[in-house]
Amino acid sequence: MRSFLIILQQTYLQSVRTKSFGWITILLILLGACILAFPSLIEKFSSDEKEGNYVFISTIPHFQIKQEQLQQFNTDNIFRLGQPANIEEYKEKILQKKLDGLFILKMGDNSSTIQLDYYINNNEPLLIQQTKFFIEDIYFQQVIKEENIDLDIASSLAVQVEPNMQHLRNTDSNSFFIIYLLIGIMYLAITTYGNSVATAIAAEKSSRVMEVMITKISPVPMMCGKVLGIGLASLTQLFIFFSSIGLFTKLEIFNIPSGSIAETLIEMLNISYTIYFLIFFILGYFIYASLFAVIGSMVSRPEELSSTSIPITIILMASLAVEMVLVIDHPDSVAAEITSYIPFTAPISLMVRIINDTAVPFEIMLSIGMMLASIVLFALLAAKIYPKGILKNDQKLTFTELFAKK
Repeated sequence: MRSFLIILQQTYLQSVRTKSFGWITILLILLGACILAFPSLIEKFSSDEKEGNYVFISTIPHFQIKQEQLQQFNTDNIFRLGQPANIEEYKEKILQKKLDGLFILKMGDNSSTIQLDYYINNNEPLLIQQTKFFIEDIYFQQVIKEENIDLDIASSLAVQVEPNMQHLRNTDSNSFFIIYLLIGIMYLAITTYGNSVATAIAAEKSSRVMEVMITKISPVPMMCGKVLGIGLASLTQLFIFFSSIGLFTKLEIFNIPSGSIAETLIEMLNISYTIYFLIFFILGYFIYASLFAVIGSMVSRPEELSSTSIPITIILMASLAVEMVLVIDHPDSVAAEITSYIPFTAPISLMVRIINDTAVPFEIMLSIGMMLASIVLFALLAAKIYPKGILKNDQKLTFTELFAKK
C-alpha cells in the first residue's frame, strides 16, 4: 500500500506541474468566463447600434396618421411623417444612405385592402412586421371611434392568436449547446489523460527507470497508482473549471440575461447534474485509461504510441460519431438506450438522457453497474498484460505476445 501511495503521489504531482496542465486549466477558466460574458457582450454591441431613421407617408384620405401616433410606435427606430410630394427625394436619400427607409400607405387593388409599400436598403422582416401591426392597430382604433362601437365588443372581435412553441422535453434550445460543451470536455479530458498514462509508462520504459522501479514495486500497484494519479489530476482540472464558473456567478461579475446560454449553463451545473457528470467522467476515464496503460506497456519508446494506440483512437472516434448522429438529437430513441449499456458510449449517452429526462433510475443504476463491471474486467486484463509489457523494454510487443501464457 505504501508503494502504491508513493506512485500515486508522484504521478499526481508530475501531472499538475506540467505546462500543458496549466495552459489547459487557464483555457477552461477562460472558456467558462466567455460563456458567462457572451450574452452581456451581445447586448452591449446591440445597444450601441445606431437607431434607424425612417419616413412614413399615408396617401389614403380617410386614414391619416399623426406624428404623435408615430411617437407611440414601440420600436428602437425613429419614424417621422413625410410629404407625398417628396417621395422621389426620399428615395434618393435612401440610395445615398442619408435615410434608412420609406413607408408609403395607400389603397390596395380593391377598396377592402390597404397596401404598405416600403423602400429600404437592408431587408428587416421584424421591422416590417412591427410596422404592419402598428398600422392595423391604429386603423382598428380609428374605425371604433368613427363608428362609435363599444370598445369591449370590438376588442373581443379583434382577439389575436400568438403561437408559442413548447419543447417536448424539459430542455430548451441552449441545452444542446451545453451538452456539446460537456461532451467536448469529457472526450478531450479522457483522450488527453488517457494518452498521458500511456506516455508516462512508455517514457519510463525508454529511460530504463522501470527496471529500477520494478525491483521495489510490483507492476499492478504501479499501474493503478499511475492511472489514479493522472485521474486525480484531471478531476482537479474539472474542479477548477466548475469552481471558476460558480465563483463568477456568485460574485455577479457578468450580467446574465434570462433565457441565455449562460443561464442554461448555470441551471445545468446544479448538484445533481454535476455529480452525474463527475461519476460518468470517472467511469469513462478508467475504462479508457486501463486500455491506454496496456498500450503504453506494449511499446519501447513514446514515439511508437501513435501507431499502437490507433485501435483505441478508432473506438473513441466511433463512439463520438454515434453520440453526435444517433443520441444527442434523439435522446429517447432505441439507439440512445442501447448505447447506454455499451461501456465505450455509456458515459455520454446516459448523461444526454439524464439531461433530457429520458432515463429512469433503474436504467441509470444498470448502466453504472455495467460500466463498473467493464472497468473491473479491463483492469484484470490490464493487470495480466501490464507486467509482461513493461519487462520487455527493448522491443515493441504484439497483442499475441501479451496474451500468451508465458
